[in-house]
Amino acid sequence: MLFTKKDIERYYDLSEIHYRLHWNLDKSRSLHYGYWDASTKNFHEALLKINEVMAEKARITKNDAVLDAGCGVGGSSLWLAKEIGCRVTGISLSERQINKANATAAAEGLSGIANFERRDYTDTGYPDGSFDVIWGIESICYAPDKSLFLKEAFRLLKKGGRLIVVDIFRKEGLAGKDDKLMTRLSHGWAIEEHSTIESFKTKMKDEGFTNINSEDISKNIIRSVKRLYKAYFLGIIPAIIYRITHPRATDLAKNNVDTAYVQYKSLKKGLWRYLMVMGEKDV
Repeated sequence: MLFTKKDIERYYDLSEIHYRLHWNLDKSRSLHYGYWDASTKNFHEALLKINEVMAEKARITKNDAVLDAGCGVGGSSLWLAKEIGCRVTGISLSERQINKANATAAAEGLSGIANFERRDYTDTGYPDGSFDVIWGIESICYAPDKSLFLKEAFRLLKKGGRLIVVDIFRKEGLAGKDDKLMTRLSHGWAIEEHSTIESFKTKMKDEGFTNINSEDISKNIIRSVKRLYKAYFLGIIPAIIYRITHPRATDLAKNNVDTAYVQYKSLKKGLWRYLMVMGEKDV
């Protein structure tokens, strides 16, 4: 295993300043690409729009219990609790993120229905059948073995429960320079490897999910991909200075800015697609 749970926690703690400077973190509380369509007028709206799109796709109602697997600072969980009124549990490996999410929930009067805990989504400790929906935005990619997450998700879902995931999925059969470029992207974000959609769907089926489908929404994130690419040019000089002045810093700290460049170049080459994936538990 290349990255431990501690590495992933440390990555998000170290990169929080970048999300704060370039990704509207304080207002949108989002650590993902968002979703642009004809109705979105600005970046903040795009970051929130993905919640609306996923909630509609997963048919979430106020009577549902939702697990936000890899919740970050709680943006999607808080949106679901506020806009739909469902009960949401957000989990993350980062104690810092969980503390921030619980503080925001309390400040907004949502503590009764939005709760955040530091747990591992491959081994949550929650009882069987605890949730109607399991939700993951750009978080399931962090599971070194995606089967472990899918097995736990299936166990946690009630009969008729839905799993919905939005994430980067690498192209099947990459080799040579293309494979190295995607590895560079994954490792820059403390991800062991992004899955292919073919592999992910097969594992979903193996764990018992049915009605499995995926939708390519890459076109809906292009503006965010370009925004992050532009942030690379703003951050590269400070990053070089940081590397010189902090020679003992971890690779995650030194190379994070590199991903802003690589994510754009690799998408432009068609090495990955941004997909919304769903499956159901019908037993």
